[in-house]
Amino acid sequence: MNAYRVTAQRSGGWWALTVEGPGLHRPAYTQARRLDRAEHMVRDLLALHLDVEAGDVGDIEITPDDESLADELISTRQVRRDADRLRDEATVRTRSTARRLRERGYAHREIGALLGVSHQAVGKLLDERPKRHVDA
Repeated sequence: MNAYRVTAQRSGGWWALTVEGPGLHRPAYTQARRLDRAEHMVRDLLALHLDVEAGDVGDIEITPDDESLADELISTRQVRRDADRLRDEATVRTRSTARRLRERGYAHREIGALLGVSHQAVGKLLDERPKRHVDA
């Protein structure tokens, strides 16, 4: 998947956005009134340049024009991605272990004590809660 780096620089009441990445022979430029709208503006710009749908553009990483802050942001984002990956892995492993313990006859409270989670969490992990039906 393509990845684009966007440098955001404050310019009056706007953010000036410089876009670099695959398919662009030179930087492309756009602007956004608010920084939380920058990705949307960049996606629209790249969709026009690359003749694709905005959702198919790829990854967009927005950083400020201050290099030391940009490096810190990139590092922080990587740590957050790593944490998300580890949290997902922990959930998968915890669910698997809870199932194995349940298969061996352990009660929810015992499984919770061994895994360091509440017995309610064990119920969610094992998806053994009663299902509620909603009439339409």
